[in-house]
Amino acid sequence: MMGQTIPNEQLAVPAGSSLVSAIVIAAPGIFGSASPVGQTVGPLTVVGGLPLFVRVILTLQRAGVQSVTVVAGDDELQLKRALAGNPRITVPVRWWPAREFPANDYTTWDALAHEMKGACVVVGAQMVLSRQLLEVLAGEAAAAAGALTVVCDGRATDLAVVQPVLLRVATPIKSESPPLQALLGRAQADGLVTTFETSVTSRCWCLRVDDLDSATRAKEKLFASLRGQYEGFVDTYFNRKISALLSQMFLALHLSPNAITLVATAVGMLAAAVFSVGTYAAGIIGAVLFQLSAIIDCCDGEVARLTFAESPFGEQLDIMTDNLVHMAIFGAIGLGVFRAHGGWSSGGTVWLPLALSSAAVFANIVSLWLMTRAKTAQAQNAWRTPEQAARAEFILKNMASRDFSILLLAFAVIGKLEWFLWLAAIGANLFWPMLAWVIRPSATTRA
Repeated sequence: MMGQTIPNEQLAVPAGSSLVSAIVIAAPGIFGSASPVGQTVGPLTVVGGLPLFVRVILTLQRAGVQSVTVVAGDDELQLKRALAGNPRITVPVRWWPAREFPANDYTTWDALAHEMKGACVVVGAQMVLSRQLLEVLAGEAAAAAGALTVVCDGRATDLAVVQPVLLRVATPIKSESPPLQALLGRAQADGLVTTFETSVTSRCWCLRVDDLDSATRAKEKLFASLRGQYEGFVDTYFNRKISALLSQMFLALHLSPNAITLVATAVGMLAAAVFSVGTYAAGIIGAVLFQLSAIIDCCDGEVARLTFAESPFGEQLDIMTDNLVHMAIFGAIGLGVFRAHGGWSSGGTVWLPLALSSAAVFANIVSLWLMTRAKTAQAQNAWRTPEQAARAEFILKNMASRDFSILLLAFAVIGKLEWFLWLAAIGANLFWPMLAWVIRPSATTRA
């Protein structure tokens, strides 16, 4: 296996494969790398709302690792405090302090080898990496005779998967390199190391943060990887560009994802109140506020994924408040157009805007109920055929899209919000019967 290279695009994760243990190296220089002199970057440096060390632990936990051993340096106490303050960390963590188990001593690694039960992830505390990378490495670990080392964009990283036998030291090794680097070098010479090549543009990416520039690159990569499952054109090419800046502000303010959801809801309800005034200026201001609400609505998911704070409650809160805002917007626009046309005193068909907005609100309520059923069927993989699953996926994506916010702004600018009401009422009441047909009981294995 000496010199063998595995491009990440060719890898598939075998079913049931996993890496259940990990060693996190929080002492500097163990992989043969250290932060440049004069830089203030370390395991406790905050990137994307979390200290690097905490992010590594949570990424390992999310990838299925069931136990973590930390080889700590002089900042062991601060690292323990960082973990103690994060309730999302549930994986057991054992500490091997440097004062008792020096990381530059071969006997420490020999002792660690005897604690390992199979292939183990060894990762530096200043690595930022994707869960998908760990999952792919887990699949390859079962077939690897010795170790997998990771190279990203042609550069060595502080990440490897090793078998216990490689870390066992029968006799001292004379080397000027750190023990782990020397042990991997010996395994390489024996043809027991496979190189896994990846890049920061791959879904299986990683970055070693050893200076301020690499910290900035890691933050940018984290934000770039935050695109949700259901997003439209406006979210992808406009909202996400601005929401990344707002998310950084919310992270600095330590706002939770649910708090951000409520902020977005408040701005959306304010937009509805402004729409109800019925003037041209109110229409423009309301549309701008609604667009701002849509942008902030991107932030709650971004902050949740960045800080590993996703929750079923948060997802449901986001869905319910989004639909509450949409219904308020439809109703308020109808009321505003009604007022702009003179109200009941003008006679004729002045009631039409109210009827159209009521039809749009009704369709939204029915669609929300049907969407909940569709997402349940999707989560349970209850579709009878792949074609039905694909149709449901397409409809869910388009229902979750916020693209209509730009359309609403366009109608407000030309002073034709009543046209938007026609479009919303007709479109929404065409949409929900289609969704109902897709998730009909005969289309799923669970009624």
